[in-house]
Amino acid sequence: MRPTSGAILVAAGAFLIAGAVATPLTVAPALVKVPLDQSSVTVSKAENATVFDFPTLSERSGVNLTAHRAVRGDVGAGNEDRAVFNVGVRVIDDASKAEITVNTDRVAIDRRTAEAVACCAEDINGAPFKHEGLTYTFPFGTEKKTYQYFDNTARKAYPAKYVSTEKLQGLTVYKFEMTVEPIQIKQIDVPGRLVGSTEPTVSAGLFYTNTRTLWVEPESGVIVKGQEKQAQTLRDPAGVDKVKMIDATLAFTEDTQKQQAKAAKDARDQINLLTTVVPIVLGLLGLALVLLGLFIIIRATRRRSDASPVAADDRPTTDLPSQASSEPVEETAAPSGGRHAVERSEP
Repeated sequence: MRPTSGAILVAAGAFLIAGAVATPLTVAPALVKVPLDQSSVTVSKAENATVFDFPTLSERSGVNLTAHRAVRGDVGAGNEDRAVFNVGVRVIDDASKAEITVNTDRVAIDRRTAEAVACCAEDINGAPFKHEGLTYTFPFGTEKKTYQYFDNTARKAYPAKYVSTEKLQGLTVYKFEMTVEPIQIKQIDVPGRLVGSTEPTVSAGLFYTNTRTLWVEPESGVIVKGQEKQAQTLRDPAGVDKVKMIDATLAFTEDTQKQQAKAAKDARDQINLLTTVVPIVLGLLGLALVLLGLFIIIRATRRRSDASPVAADDRPTTDLPSQASSEPVEETAAPSGGRHAVERSEP
């Protein structure tokens, strides 16, 4: 093959090697993003919860609860940099099927960092509200550190601290914990007797507290398991808890954990493809082309050197007479013995 072919191979190989370097540095970050068309439903269960029964104006204990959370991406409101989620959460009493709580949320997040961004008519339960911190997912490449995570009920972000690394559903996950100290979320009018008052109706503060634990697959940022130990209580004017409106520990079901683990694995495989597999393949293929091209160039150069013309002075010569010579050639007759006569010269 000609040196030109080798040069083309070297150039192609160098291009692939450059691609191998660029893919994890520039291409992967541009492609690894929170999807716009997010669609998921998670289910949490609580056993032996306590809830307030409004018909009887009393607490009920030993209640089993189920919480459904649906997250749907608003593709039209999203773009290259942000994703917009519409979220609905519904908690029901398993026995009576009565709704305990119903909440809605609309939030926009940065597709790379998962941080909330002010955009797109974000709201909580239909009322405009600016979110902050992380919501519903962690960033790609989650680190062992403290993140600010938004609590929809308290309507503010709290530190979610890394506490340990564990195994869950066949994955290595980071465990984070955050605590919402008792905070008043509402002031409501209730019968006075509920809070120890003789008045027919009094205004009581509704206080909320929660300990949230999140198990996160770090490469994808997917929350594989979530658990909330939450309580809402009515307090009297002196600040003493009088009535439990809800006291429950809700945690992802086994099926939801498996579903989330699969989502994490799929996302992790896509990330590894862009950050590891593709760069390695491009790098090895590029290196092979460069080496092949150099081999072709070197071989062609050597052949050209070996095939160089011989100088005129180095050509061999002969004294044999030309057949076209005009001088006669003397022939010697052989004797009858069949041998040629040999002249001997005296010294």
